[in-house]
Amino acid sequence: MQKNYIKRSLMLLGVAALSASAFADTYVDITSQYIKDPTFVPGWQGVIGNAAEGVGEVWNGAFKTYQNLGEMPAGKYVLKANAFYRCGDNNYAKEHQAGNADLNTAYIFINDAKTPVKALFDGKDTAPNSMTEANEAFAAGEYLNEVEYNHEGGELIIGIANTGCYADEWCCFDNFVLTRDGEVVADKIVNGDFAEGLDSKRAWDNHNSENKEKTPDIQKDGSGGGDYRKCGGSPYNTGQQIELPAGTYRFSMLCFHRYGSTVDPDGNYYNHKWPMNISEPYGKMNRTPKDWYEANDYDEIGDEYAHAYIYMSKNEEKPRFLTWANGDYEGDLTDDIDVRTRVKDCWEICEGDLSIMPNNNPYATMVDGVVDYIPYDTKNKCTRGNDSGSEREAAAAFANEGEKWRQGVEFTLTEPAKVWVGLGKDANSGDGYWHAYADIKLEKVEKGDSGVDGIEADDENAPVEYYNLQGIRVANPENGIFIKKQGKKVSKTAIR
Repeated sequence: MQKNYIKRSLMLLGVAALSASAFADTYVDITSQYIKDPTFVPGWQGVIGNAAEGVGEVWNGAFKTYQNLGEMPAGKYVLKANAFYRCGDNNYAKEHQAGNADLNTAYIFINDAKTPVKALFDGKDTAPNSMTEANEAFAAGEYLNEVEYNHEGGELIIGIANTGCYADEWCCFDNFVLTRDGEVVADKIVNGDFAEGLDSKRAWDNHNSENKEKTPDIQKDGSGGGDYRKCGGSPYNTGQQIELPAGTYRFSMLCFHRYGSTVDPDGNYYNHKWPMNISEPYGKMNRTPKDWYEANDYDEIGDEYAHAYIYMSKNEEKPRFLTWANGDYEGDLTDDIDVRTRVKDCWEICEGDLSIMPNNNPYATMVDGVVDYIPYDTKNKCTRGNDSGSEREAAAAFANEGEKWRQGVEFTLTEPAKVWVGLGKDANSGDGYWHAYADIKLEKVEKGDSGVDGIEADDENAPVEYYNLQGIRVANPENGIFIKKQGKKVSKTAIR
């Protein structure tokens, strides 16, 4: 099982506050046991852009696709798969990719052992140019890759990934087979031949607050990319009901929600549809992403703006409205029973630094009457416009920066229960918002030792300390929501 040891100075779990003393929790990946089709393809976690003609693919973006096989005995493991990778379009790849390690960015892996995937034009003058042709080549035994790993026992993760290259990059894969000491490990790689294809409705309920079915955008409108998204449109709500034993859990994904459309380094605001459309802020709040970031009142705005949320609900039916039933707005969530987390803005996560922030449209200019796009041979950049934007930069951020982008809800069940887990947004805010996500995951949380007996204070004279919501100590807090710690007592407080 996947275990992440995370040092934290502070954690809030449901409505209970734990000590701000540093402690380590263990996160055990149990996705495959309880979540069906986390990539909308059976068996696989991470991201898959398409699965058809008996093969899987991701086009025009970085990605990671994997299976966590759990605890496996020691031995020499070999993973084989038919797969190829193209670093840009056919013409560019044919001319530049062979023998250039910088352009061969896809690989198959077992834990930390990896082998680069064969180039599409690997000693070939012609090559597949569709999933149908890829399937034919793989059936003929072409593009066979393998990676070896001497395992000492414990968790084993296998898969294929791409750190990303140039626009139009393409990776196709099929026929994953794992052996241990020369013997095939039966029943471990689920759907390794992609016989069961992609279907975002098979295991997920996608009905929104209007009771309309709005499925996730997967390589939609030519955007490509190794992620999923909803962007500047209708309300959405993708959820799944699962049955869990008693315990503490985290349901999460790599994600962000950008409020408003694109802002360039000079402060120009762009209509999200095309990179040349400089405009004024629009939508319900009439704010740019920079406005939101500088105001830093995301949570204070509350339900006045339809935020994007990740949620857990004990409702018998899937919650349609992700607001509280006992508040001023119609809602299907119950405080102290259900849990929701507002998906953070990429501006929040990147602390306002545009140079490291994903974008879904290039900052294009006109030169002699011609659109001057970012050069084609720029890695992991959105180089041209698209009706709803490109996913290249978000996909690369998720594939290369990993847990920086992970957000989710933690919850405790005192007895076995059926719960709904998912993500959604109750209304279209009309401002060109962008919600990118990948790697849906469910983990069992094994609580570490905080070194205290509880959260009740027995020393009223202890010094007071303040922390922001990320667990960072603040010397002189003002104008915001903070965590107040006094002795063993921890509470959430607003300071104005």
